[in-house]
Amino acid sequence: MRKQAKEQGREHIMATDATDATDAGVISIAGRTVPRMGFGAMQLRGSIRPEDALAVLSRAVELGVRVIDTAWYYGSDVVNRFIAEALRPYPADLVLATKAGARANHSGNPPQPDYRPGQLRAGNDRDRTVLGLDTVPLTHLRWLGPDDAYGGVTFDSAFETMLAMQAEGRIEHVGLSNVTLGQLRRAHARGPVASVSNMFSYGRQGDAPTVEFCAENGIPYLPFGPLGYGAADTPPAGRGQTAAQARLAWLLARSPVTVVIAGTSSVKHLEENIAAGAQRNPV
Repeated sequence: MRKQAKEQGREHIMATDATDATDAGVISIAGRTVPRMGFGAMQLRGSIRPEDALAVLSRAVELGVRVIDTAWYYGSDVVNRFIAEALRPYPADLVLATKAGARANHSGNPPQPDYRPGQLRAGNDRDRTVLGLDTVPLTHLRWLGPDDAYGGVTFDSAFETMLAMQAEGRIEHVGLSNVTLGQLRRAHARGPVASVSNMFSYGRQGDAPTVEFCAENGIPYLPFGPLGYGAADTPPAGRGQTAAQARLAWLLARSPVTVVIAGTSSVKHLEENIAAGAQRNPV
């Protein structure tokens, strides 16, 4: 199946020979130097044919992508299984960025937030088992919201558990997702924090203070929802540039620490997204 997926991905190579993720520039994340144009794998959890999911992942790596954002709860291991099948053995410089902070259920409902130490470790066990890794390169503690406690567990104690898992060799680097600036400041003083993944886009710029803090402290910032999650605002597009490309190029120009993790289930759209890395739209 992996060979078939790679062959499907190559159908598009002729049209985008000059496209490469490194056109977006590079950044150091999780101890590796990688292009600032990554890939968010969440959209591969839906009603996509397995061969199409594998084609997208294979093509992403062919184009130089070296940051893939995923989570075990994307389809209850489905996306991680695609990643393992498409990409193992992994390139040495590939950063698989996972998430912690949920518990599995068997009722068909979405996983619920859970920050107890046993649940954080259980999620890590799933990551390592399904992805076929002894140690996960980067795992984000994905917090539920602005409150500092959830389900009887404080943010600070959950972060301490993440640091303990790092010390145990379960994960290499600890990041944060969906956190407030105050939470980031406290964690980074204790951590440090390897990366931040919060909602941010041209149409939703409320997290700008966190972006600035990350830039000041050299912390890679992986904005989720880079196309705006329904926000209609679009920056001025360059000649021949789609609205989506304009939004992604704007994010790259917005700060030197942004790492774009736009997702798609289409090889064609993947290539269009990667091509945005060669563009620098005004901020």
